[in-house]
Amino acid sequence: MQSLSHLPRASRIAILFTLSVCLSSCTRFALRKPAEPLSPEQQQAQLARWKADVEAKQTRIEVLEQQIAALRKQLVNERDRRIVLEIQRTVEELRGLRAKQPLEMSYLTDAILNRLIDREIRDRGDAFRGWELFMKHVGLVPREMNVEGFLRALYSEQVAGLYDDETKKLYLSEKFDITKTFSRVFLAHEICHALQDQHFNLTSSPIRLKTNDDRALAAAAVAEGDGMMLMAQYMAEQRSLRMLLELPGLMRIDQKMLSSAPSFFSQTLLFPYLYGNEFMRKCMEKWGSQGRNRPFRFFPASTEQILHPEKYIGPNEDRPTEIDLARALSRRLIPRTNRYENVGGEFGIRCLLADRLSQREAERAAAGWDGDALVFGGRLDGPYVLAWLSVWDSEKDAEEFAEALKRFFQKQRKALKASEETDSALWMSDKQGEIAIVRDGERVACVHADTRERAERVLRATRAVKVQRVP
Repeated sequence: MQSLSHLPRASRIAILFTLSVCLSSCTRFALRKPAEPLSPEQQQAQLARWKADVEAKQTRIEVLEQQIAALRKQLVNERDRRIVLEIQRTVEELRGLRAKQPLEMSYLTDAILNRLIDREIRDRGDAFRGWELFMKHVGLVPREMNVEGFLRALYSEQVAGLYDDETKKLYLSEKFDITKTFSRVFLAHEICHALQDQHFNLTSSPIRLKTNDDRALAAAAVAEGDGMMLMAQYMAEQRSLRMLLELPGLMRIDQKMLSSAPSFFSQTLLFPYLYGNEFMRKCMEKWGSQGRNRPFRFFPASTEQILHPEKYIGPNEDRPTEIDLARALSRRLIPRTNRYENVGGEFGIRCLLADRLSQREAERAAAGWDGDALVFGGRLDGPYVLAWLSVWDSEKDAEEFAEALKRFFQKQRKALKASEETDSALWMSDKQGEIAIVRDGERVACVHADTRERAERVLRATRAVKVQRVP
């Protein structure tokens, strides 16, 4: 072995110390007795200790993950609230309405959305079922359709956020990406509704009417039309390349339920947005900037005024004729079960007729409407009655509507056969029951029933209703 004398003293000491440690370790290893094998009980105990240790560590990991998720959610909530406040300030400037109180924000879970839908159904009570059966009897929805289930699915698909005027809260869907430019545009629309409510009290507006859907839809057109105008203003303010880049994703939003909805549903859902925007624009042309607030103080009385703004803003406002049909038709004449009372209105009649006739025919036949009322009661497969009385601007308008209604039912119920027909009256029947359409000057009475006897009694009572025309 080569001598270490040539190495420095410090190096020789280090090498000798290392060799001594190695030799000591080898000696201890050589002298150590081999470990005795563990008994089965000891092995089980050791495994249990290992398992408990792993579970404890896993629990600590889960707690940490929950804490991280909570912190992340808190950061997202704070970010969202900052964005909402930023959008609110912009909307206040654009709309010219300052928030009177802080806007409360919450997240729209499936449970909350279902609770809001439940409230709407509960508020209508038995009339919701009556409305569903009425639509099935006149063929607006298939007889086998679960209307409530469909509406839940439709609203779940459509709602990314909403303002609820009863809870006074702005709800954002948990799936809603508020960082995207178009998301902010939609949110600006809902914040506009919050400002409308704070200044004009939407809760007490005709939007909440339960027995006059025509007037409620007209009021909704004011609120949504104003919101659409605000969206256009906000988009103009936020116009950017990023917005263009987001357009392809916006076009891919799932609209399966809306595209498969019966025509009556989809048209009614879109009406306030499409026609309300034009109506509000006409009001501003007439009254300037104050024309944007005026319809909230004096809501239009019918969809006729929304479809024809000149009937609201013109020198001779055309208000609808009120018909108290429900009082004239006692519960002895109309079954109490699933009783439903409402007003169709020009737009409702247009939607009904367009379900079987061309859009042009439907629009022409519905024009000239001056008022109507309908009452339904009964079952889908059993005794039922539908009484409908409408008033028109002229005898020609009434005649045109009666003829269109006849063609509608003949196309909707293929087995219908005319049993009696004159210039002013028509009776048709099939296995489902009897239909009578009778025109008296500017009035048209339409009655459906499961039997001829019931239809005749209700028709007599309907035609006897006195109507005071609005000058």
